[in-house]
Amino acid sequence: MRNIVLITLDSVRADHCSFMGYHRETTPTLDKMARRGLYFEIAVPSGLNTRPSMFGVHTGNYLISSSSDNFRDIRRLMLAEFNRCKTIAQVLSDREYHTVAFNPNPWASSFYGFNKGFEIFNDFLNVNRSKLRGFIKCFKKVFRERSFINNLVVNFVSMTKNWEEIYNYIKKWMCNRKSPYFIWIFILDTHLPYIVPSNHRIFSKKNTLQLYYLNWKVRKFATDCIKLEKLRRDVIDAYDDCIRYADGFIKRLWEDLKDDDPIFIIHGDHGEGFGEHGYYYHPFPILYEEFTHVPLIIYNADIKGKVDYPVSLRQIPATIMELIGEKNEFPSRSMIEEKNYYVICKVFDRGKRKVAVRLKNWKFITGQRNEDELYNLKKDPYEQENVIDEHPDLAKELRKIVQAHIKQEVEIRKIRERVKSLRIR
Repeated sequence: MRNIVLITLDSVRADHCSFMGYHRETTPTLDKMARRGLYFEIAVPSGLNTRPSMFGVHTGNYLISSSSDNFRDIRRLMLAEFNRCKTIAQVLSDREYHTVAFNPNPWASSFYGFNKGFEIFNDFLNVNRSKLRGFIKCFKKVFRERSFINNLVVNFVSMTKNWEEIYNYIKKWMCNRKSPYFIWIFILDTHLPYIVPSNHRIFSKKNTLQLYYLNWKVRKFATDCIKLEKLRRDVIDAYDDCIRYADGFIKRLWEDLKDDDPIFIIHGDHGEGFGEHGYYYHPFPILYEEFTHVPLIIYNADIKGKVDYPVSLRQIPATIMELIGEKNEFPSRSMIEEKNYYVICKVFDRGKRKVAVRLKNWKFITGQRNEDELYNLKKDPYEQENVIDEHPDLAKELRKIVQAHIKQEVEIRKIRERVKSLRIR
């Protein structure tokens, strides 16, 4: 039975990885893995941002829930969804795999149910929550500015654990590891704030204080590109350093686990904006390529080459089952089993449904603007020219795909509500 290593890189867009053609060498380790293994030119999350994307990665399902700004409501919805679905950790555990996770990302933590099926799940949420709530409440009274609080919390959470700190925990696990194992590691170093240790700054010439100020401006003016226009190059330099730094983690883990001969699956959970459509960072779920096109590599699984058709990250559980020669127990299909002609990425954003249908060379988006959008990605990879009026027949067929998907989703909800109403109390 093969050991499996699943690595999630937060906020990494595909076009900033050198194996995907980026002009900088940001991913030297991933470049080698891509050349020797299998990489996917068009990998798309099933939803945005982290929670729905990673829900698909672990369950093979779309996250069927309404949006909410209330964390308690979101948590209740997430736990209910996980309760209904099998996870890849759960299924592998049933097959006598040892399941382990190291994940400092609070949006994919045990708080939201992502620990289901894991024997060991270290999400580093050992902060006294009542003290943290009191700390934030105190600052709110003083500043009365939500953007300041958001900036403070995001920077605090993201800075608490870089991969070198996490690696100390991983090394302890390595000393007592048992095979076969499934380990999931979520790396946050590529998430805002874009700050790496000074000895790892290759592209950015800023000192640490300057980087803090730069990241504060990105967070504060994420939807005001005019304020950030002159800083765009500095922001990208810092971001590229983060990707290169995270690549160093993969190199070290690869070397330390080489005797175990594991299969590596490495992917981004979603992308990041640098003003292409009016947004920096990822303040809202936006369905343009900078947010939905992510890297994906499968290494050391006796398959090599390049997949040029679209795949969804929610196919990862089914793909793992195929790679280890086991029956698929997930609603998605393996990425290598059958060619996809399209994949769907959807979001619920402030009560509104947005859906994108991604084909090899085309992309259709509905619900994002007042009008539907259609882009010829071969001619217009940055989605600047909406050609919906020029291709009415194609748009019509893609609308049918969206309508069928929504109909199925609504029917699933209705069935769940009926079953819930019939429960004997």
